[in-house]
Amino acid sequence: MKKISTYLIDDHHVLRQAVVEMLEAEEDIAVVGQSGDARAGIGEIERLRPDVVVLDLKMPGMGGLAAIGEIMKSAPRTGIIIFTMYDNPAYVWETTNAGASGYVLKSASKEDLLRAVRAVHAGAGYLQAEITKPLLRRLAQDARSAGQKATLTSRELQVLECLAEGQSNKVIAYTLSVTEDTVKAHLKSLYGKLDASDRAHAVAIALRQQLIE
Repeated sequence: MKKISTYLIDDHHVLRQAVVEMLEAEEDIAVVGQSGDARAGIGEIERLRPDVVVLDLKMPGMGGLAAIGEIMKSAPRTGIIIFTMYDNPAYVWETTNAGASGYVLKSASKEDLLRAVRAVHAGAGYLQAEITKPLLRRLAQDARSAGQKATLTSRELQVLECLAEGQSNKVIAYTLSVTEDTVKAHLKSLYGKLDASDRAHAVAIALRQQLIE
């Protein structure tokens, strides 16, 4: 079995080593390199061409946002996951628009980061659940005020607003006075219009298509 080659850039040495050890413990993941400096890491990434880069956002010198563009130039097939302590939606939007495929908080569980690595390697996007809620709220707001009125129905916008509040399908059904099957149908329609596989994927696609800024 070919392992997912992974490269880690983070200026916090102790945390970086802990993440390396955690990734290396997985049978399907191999850490091929690491660096505490983005510029130095980019040079190695160009040479190694890893499948996935796990990248810190705020670092001395070149930060993660600037590094995304350089990595995409030197290794365009490498998937990029932002791994940071910052949960500000603006950072999520900026890094995803720049080309990152995943966003995971450093406070996340081990399973979250592992899911992100595997999802991005498979060609999908990954947003940690705690990040998805504010992004869905922004998507609903922008959809109402901008071009999404032409493609999303008023009911679909209502469903998005409920999702942004973290409501389950059952609660959404109660809120909108419809059945759970109807809610599922609206979600299926939303995913179809955005060509998304799930909630997080829908947000990532919306960002890349500049449906939200």
